[in-house]
Amino acid sequence: MLVANLSVLIDTVEKDACKNLIYRLYLVLRFLFDEMQGQQVTVNAQNQINANISLGSPVILKMNDTITMSSVGLLELAHREYQAGDYENAERHCMQLWRQDQTNTGVLLLLSSIHFQCRRLDKSAQFSTLAIKQNPLLAEAYSNLGNVYKERGQLQEALENYRHAVRLKPDFIDGYINLAAALVAAGDMEQAVQAYITALQYNPDLYCVRSDLGNLLKALGRLDEAKE
Repeated sequence: MLVANLSVLIDTVEKDACKNLIYRLYLVLRFLFDEMQGQQVTVNAQNQINANISLGSPVILKMNDTITMSSVGLLELAHREYQAGDYENAERHCMQLWRQDQTNTGVLLLLSSIHFQCRRLDKSAQFSTLAIKQNPLLAEAYSNLGNVYKERGQLQEALENYRHAVRLKPDFIDGYINLAAALVAAGDMEQAVQAYITALQYNPDLYCVRSDLGNLLKALGRLDEAKE
């Protein structure tokens, strides 16, 4: 109830400083709430184990269940902080998780995104590359790496990574959007149109993509198509 009330309060506070303070408090309380939920799950699991023992049933124990739940909660907190623009705390929590498990691709991807937003391009590329080493089929990692190349002006390398990302994950909307933007920067407008159209085939309700496509078609003089 307290978390819900704070969420409502955030929307009603007018001063930015107060809003930021309350939002950070909300994030912390939300994390603590998630931890309590995780502890309850652990208690329920222990009760089930005890019941199985009393019935003479075989018991299979999973190591570090509580640690895993805690890690998931901390990663969710880091994601919320990232979305709120609190990159410092998001990075701090991600690094805490990374020190525990350097193979967690979710953490590696988030670290890549955090460093990109902070314009630490070398670090962003490093964590994207680490994610790819852990999972060579991880489309999001190639897209993040493409963002770094695009920011550096290395459009050919950016395009290669974006194209590889959407080949790995054909319904990867962000991949098509990034690909289209890089194609526009490279002057390949027709291919950019196709990238936007493909994204809309997977999700026709993307207003921002429709808007970008319409503007691009207008720039190409294809006014009838832009109206559709």
